[in-house]
Amino acid sequence: MEGYLKATVENRMVRRETQSRQALYVAEGGIEWAKAHLLINSELREGALSLATGRVNIVIQVSEGGYEVTAEGHSGLAVRKIEEIIQLEAGKWVIKSYQELHR
Repeated sequence: MEGYLKATVENRMVRRETQSRQALYVAEGGIEWAKAHLLINSELREGALSLATGRVNIVIQVSEGGYEVTAEGHSGLAVRKIEEIIQLEAGKWVIKSYQELHR
């Protein structure tokens, strides 16, 4: 019984860690989605994507000659939120700031 309980707990821990990483990757994908779409439509201010591994909500704000892009990724019960401040220089995105936001 003890072995079964340990295996069950470890399985839950692995599942939570996997979902947490997937939520982060989905959030990072949302940032990349925003960068691609801002090249086409500089007036874009929000977006959402659903992927096989989760979903992401994206908010874009104009900031100091660039953009502040916030993406909240969800996978299972896990939620990860990141923010990048980006500027377009010579046709390429330059990351001025990257941080993970915690509640």
